[in-house]
Amino acid sequence: MDAASMSVGSPMCQAPALVTTVHDADGRLLRFLSESREALQAYAATYAFVTDHTDPGLVDALRLAGAHVEIGPTGVPGEGQRRALRAALRAGHTDLFACDFDRWLHWHGAHPGELADLPRRIALDHATAWYICLGRTERALATHPVTQVLPETLTNRALSTVAGIRLDATAGAAWIRSEAAQLILSGSTAISKATDLEWPGLVLTVDPTRLQGTFLEGLEFETADAYADEIEALGSRQAWISLTYDRPQVVYERTKLAADSIAALMRVAGERCTTRTSTSAPLEQASLSE
Repeated sequence: MDAASMSVGSPMCQAPALVTTVHDADGRLLRFLSESREALQAYAATYAFVTDHTDPGLVDALRLAGAHVEIGPTGVPGEGQRRALRAALRAGHTDLFACDFDRWLHWHGAHPGELADLPRRIALDHATAWYICLGRTERALATHPVTQVLPETLTNRALSTVAGIRLDATAGAAWIRSEAAQLILSGSTAISKATDLEWPGLVLTVDPTRLQGTFLEGLEFETADAYADEIEALGSRQAWISLTYDRPQVVYERTKLAADSIAALMRVAGERCTTRTSTSAPLEQASLSE
């Protein structure tokens, strides 16, 4: 995908700035970046917060690809997200495509057409939104480990109930317009990835109609891409997933993040979290995969 292939031809559809965070101590993403470097040129600019534990070779490669790189401490993803978002907003961008970098790399590799078409799709279907949760189709969600799906289902259910529409806010991707970015930078304090619910919650408190969502195939499970050697040694992708994710520690960490995210939503959305208004749209019955 190059700049010409991104669907940004109409006046109402402009290339966004890509806002991303990167943590890769072993440089596992370097190969994928080399294969996708040209695709970054399709964006108005790229703003990356990179942890100080990330492999220096990857940092250099990002800069060579034209990214504006800011390096900061590991273990504070919420702060990193805000710093990248702030840099893009200060540069004057009005449409910001926030996406975890490993997510973006997988999306480009597996579903490049969908990724290239995203600006057109957002402009057409979500012209009035300030914050669009870029979520996963049922098929894409089902590719994730169950220890990730179960707590994220609860997290998303909490937001969806308050918003009155079905949303997936935990896929590591969102389309953020400048109005929402200003609200976020004024009110976000979460240090962890509890920003997943805090950020849309801040928009929800100002105008619920400005919070919307869509569901995409390219947001399928991405982490395994960087562990091909380990997967081959174990004999299957499923064996690697079981070894890596089916552990009490992972269940605890994922469940704690779900609780922290819901608490962040309750903090910023206040009374909306305890009282459903009569105008709230009823949610369709959701399964654990929704």
